[in-house]
Amino acid sequence: MNVRTLSGREKNDIPTSADRAYEIIFEKILSGEIAPGEKLSIRTMARLTGVSMIPVIEALHRLEFEGLVESFPRWGSRVVSLTPETVRDRNMLREAVECQVVRLLAETGLTKEQEHRLRFMAAELDATPRTDERNSPFWKLHYDFHMQMAEYTGCESLIRALHNVNLFHLLQRIVLLKPNLHAKVLGDLHQNILNAIIEKDPDRAEKAMRDHIRVSVLTQKKGENT
Repeated sequence: MNVRTLSGREKNDIPTSADRAYEIIFEKILSGEIAPGEKLSIRTMARLTGVSMIPVIEALHRLEFEGLVESFPRWGSRVVSLTPETVRDRNMLREAVECQVVRLLAETGLTKEQEHRLRFMAAELDATPRTDERNSPFWKLHYDFHMQMAEYTGCESLIRALHNVNLFHLLQRIVLLKPNLHAKVLGDLHQNILNAIIEKDPDRAEKAMRDHIRVSVLTQKKGENT
């Protein structure tokens, strides 16, 4: 199974013009250089990415599918707006998807190889200081760990849904919140979730994940008010 990059493309894929346009626009959205709610003119994006308009249209469709772009008839496309309603709805979806992933893994079990890989990833993630900066290594490790769990479910719908909600989660943290001056280490949070999965305790795994998501949401709300 190929591993997805943060932008969702398989690592072994040869990038097309549409892929290149997508990657450039994707990075500028997640860096905040293209702000939430900002209109994405096809001509402007073509100049920005150095490709023709057709690949840009394909890239925007993909970004819309992933929930980072909104399109409107006879108006065009824009970066998704981070309204309170949108943030609330996406956080609820993230909690539902993440909890279903860990329940499914706890019920079906992991192979020894999968367990070993997730233990390594969880330990590295929990030991990495978290900051709300786009280039913080924490966020790539966080995305990779959660996506690897989803990959192990073998459910493509869960994998796609988790990819999308994690991108939105990252956009919230990078764009809405002020960067933390003091990096935080989260302790054994992800290792505790994994231990419940390995011990085949679906209820404990779900509770650990739900607590993780809700603490994350509370942290976002506090950050927005600072």
